[in-house]
Amino acid sequence: MMQQSVIPQFVEKMNEKAKSIGMHHSTFKNPSGLTARGQLSTSYDLSLLTLHASFNHNIVRIWKKKQYSIKIKGDNNREINIKTTVNDKVQYKHYRILGGKTGTIGFIKNLSVLVYDNEHIYIVTLLKVKGNRFYQAKQIIDHITNPEHSSVIDAHTYTVFKYPLYNPILFTQLMPTSLISKNEHARNNPASITKLLTLLVAFDYPIDLEDNIKITDKDIVEDSLNDIRSGDIIKLDDALHLMLLSSSNILANALSRHVFENYML
Repeated sequence: MMQQSVIPQFVEKMNEKAKSIGMHHSTFKNPSGLTARGQLSTSYDLSLLTLHASFNHNIVRIWKKKQYSIKIKGDNNREINIKTTVNDKVQYKHYRILGGKTGTIGFIKNLSVLVYDNEHIYIVTLLKVKGNRFYQAKQIIDHITNPEHSSVIDAHTYTVFKYPLYNPILFTQLMPTSLISKNEHARNNPASITKLLTLLVAFDYPIDLEDNIKITDKDIVEDSLNDIRSGDIIKLDDALHLMLLSSSNILANALSRHVFENYML
C-alpha cells in the first residue's frame, strides 16, 4: 500500500483519539505538526493532550532525558547525538520542568510543559509566544504561586491546569478547569506538540520498541534539527526519542506508516 493512502488513515485515528480525550476544538491533518491547512488546536486541548501523554510511561521515560545517542544503520551507518528542545535552566532555578513539548514553525513558538514548584505540578500551554516561551511560562507560574507578582504574558493564548489526582480517562465526562487562561479556545497551529497525539495513537497498539523502521523517500519532509536520510534504519525506541527530544518530523511520518502497515491493516 502506497504511503499517501496510509498517512491519512493514521491521521483519522489521531482525530478519533483527540475527540476521545476531550479535544473537541482540534483538527489534525498530519502526524508531524508541519503546517497544513485546517490543522488547528487550542491551548486548552493541548493541555489535555499533554496531561494524557504524562500517563504514558514510555513518554515520561524519554522526557526525563536531556540528551541521547542513536546508532543509525542502513546505507550510511553513523551515530548521532540529540538534545531535548524542552530545556531552559536559566528560567527555572526555582521550578523543575518534568516534561513536555515545544512547537516551532517560522515565527510561531508554542510550548506545553509540566512544571513542578516543589509543592504542586502544573500543566502550562502557551501558543504563539513572543520572546522566550520558557520565560513566559515561568511568569505564569510566578503569578499563580504569588498573586502579587504581576506581568504581561506575551502569548496569544494560554491555559494552566493544576495536575489532577484522578485518572484522565474520566475527563471525557469531567473536564479539568483552568487555573488561569487567555483565549484558551482560540484555534491556532499546534505545530510539533501534535507529535504527542501521534505517539498516543501508536501506543494504542502493541508496538515492539525493538522493531526497526527503514526510512523511505516518502517519509522525508522538512526536519531541520535532525540528520535523517532515506535508507536509514532506526530502532523504534530511538524513533520515539527523535520525536520527543529533537522533534523529528521525518520519524513522525515513518512511525505512523510503520504502525499502520504492521498493526492497523
